[in-house]
Amino acid sequence: MGIRTTPVTDASAWRAPALAADESWIYRFDDAAIQELDRALAAVRHMPVTSIRREDFKLEGVRDVLARVSEQIEEGIGMAVLRGLPVLKYSKEDASRIYWGIGQYLGRPVTQNSRAHLLGHVKDEGVKYGHNTRGYNTAAKLNFHTDNCDVVGLLCLRTARSGGLSRITSSMSIFNRFMAQRPELLDVLFEGFYYDLKGEQLPGRPELSDHRIPVFSEQDGKLSCRYLRNAIEPAFKKSGQPATPAQIAALDFFDAQANDPELCFEMEMEPGDMQLLNNHMIVHSRTEFEDYEDEDRKRHLLRLWLRTDHRPLAPEFAERFGPGTARMGVPTPEAVGMAVAR
Repeated sequence: MGIRTTPVTDASAWRAPALAADESWIYRFDDAAIQELDRALAAVRHMPVTSIRREDFKLEGVRDVLARVSEQIEEGIGMAVLRGLPVLKYSKEDASRIYWGIGQYLGRPVTQNSRAHLLGHVKDEGVKYGHNTRGYNTAAKLNFHTDNCDVVGLLCLRTARSGGLSRITSSMSIFNRFMAQRPELLDVLFEGFYYDLKGEQLPGRPELSDHRIPVFSEQDGKLSCRYLRNAIEPAFKKSGQPATPAQIAALDFFDAQANDPELCFEMEMEPGDMQLLNNHMIVHSRTEFEDYEDEDRKRHLLRLWLRTDHRPLAPEFAERFGPGTARMGVPTPEAVGMAVAR
């Protein structure tokens, strides 16, 4: 496996000030678009959310906007925000239908946990964030990471009383920082780390990934990033092989660059915002938040994990859960059967 020796120079290697100065990544729904979405909703209101397919949720003008959004996510800066959906006028179920219908034009939803959830609810459930829990059901600060899909989308239904800012950093810009300042650590990142699979591994398989998963990986000229320190660190303990000084230095430098104000862009999502991020080009996090007491006012986002198959990925990078699991999200019983039989 080769190591990239040239910096990333395309639009994906952005910095925070440039993103703040140019809001072309924000796509605003106008009245005509809202009316079209309402017509599409009326045609599927009788259907369970996850049964809705693209052909059921018919779009014309909005479809053209979504094609431009998809191009920007895959070949541009790697992110976009769709703004202007009057989410408070809809029930949460109808807002979910609209969000799911839009998602059908951007990719194919994949499972987000071993219970086969395709539409996730990101809200504080009162659990404590740690190595053995998923952070999206807490109010805690989340460290920078990527998710197990091509594109992650969030629809903001309600915002917190305070905090809960979305933080995103170009992993391509982080790579460029490594090249410029700590090139000796790139070997460690291209070799990668074992992952603690947190109970979501295939049945009968070990708790750790069966191979090292690269942080940076290049395939067909495209550099991609996968990073989840919350799964890397417990794997050191479970494997009985402590991290080397070089590995610790690489992880620490990665986190330092992800948090650098020159690279890290913070945004406060508004109700109705749909944020879409390319996981191979961007790492994301969230600040801690304080919520409302009233259940209906609590911070609440809907999450989609989408598979697009656009970016070429090396097998050792893509198959986190083992052979046959590339781009499938988190393994489910049905997917497990296919993977084991392979």
